[in-house]
Amino acid sequence: MCYYCTHSEDDINELVKEDELDDENFCFYIAGTLLVLWMLNFFLWEKALSVPVSGYDGMSLHELLDDAMTESSNIKELTAEMHRIFMEDVRYTPGRWFPERDLTGCHTSALSVLIPKDGAQQIWGVFLLKETIGMLGAWTDPLHYIATVLSHMEDAPNDIISKAKDIEGKIRGLLEAVKRILSKIQPGSSDYIYPTWNGLASLQSPDEDTRFFALFDLLQCLKKDSREVHSNLRRLKCQLLYGRDC
Repeated sequence: MCYYCTHSEDDINELVKEDELDDENFCFYIAGTLLVLWMLNFFLWEKALSVPVSGYDGMSLHELLDDAMTESSNIKELTAEMHRIFMEDVRYTPGRWFPERDLTGCHTSALSVLIPKDGAQQIWGVFLLKETIGMLGAWTDPLHYIATVLSHMEDAPNDIISKAKDIEGKIRGLLEAVKRILSKIQPGSSDYIYPTWNGLASLQSPDEDTRFFALFDLLQCLKKDSREVHSNLRRLKCQLLYGRDC
């Protein structure tokens, strides 16, 4: 039976008013919910803007140096391990002769002449930091190419590729930390010299011996430079924080 047929006109009008009121309440509920969500999103967006772009923002010089020392130590250990794997890998060593030779041929060798032999502690620190920045920046491309070129080789040495990628990421992070340290000592510094690496052609050579000797030289230089970076940071920490050599 029709609902409206069994109720009076007043009853029907009352029901219609109740329906309209429910609709209004529902609309207010939706509007209120949307307002709360908008305010929450705005708060999160505003909070996100206040988060430092770099994880090094707000760190003291002492904290930056401690963090850089830890990271450089990790890089030094990873580099030594990658070099060891290369030298012990049977795919590289059978019948090969790796000469013991001076590493002045490394693409970063010229950086050492930039440091003055004497001068104020702050000036000395600036030069040493710029050398370290140049040395770190000089290795991002070679490490990238080590991983890229080797990954396309038959029987690719996965351990070396993995470590090259890991070291590259850590060097980029350490590079940012050292730049922050320099900005603490000399605000506004932004001119950095990155030596150019020209060994890609040898690393991609069709001649197997040329490729392997290019990689041998590259890993020898990386091992040397990782030690140099760690030594530089240790000297900087002792001089800048404690005013002495160590």
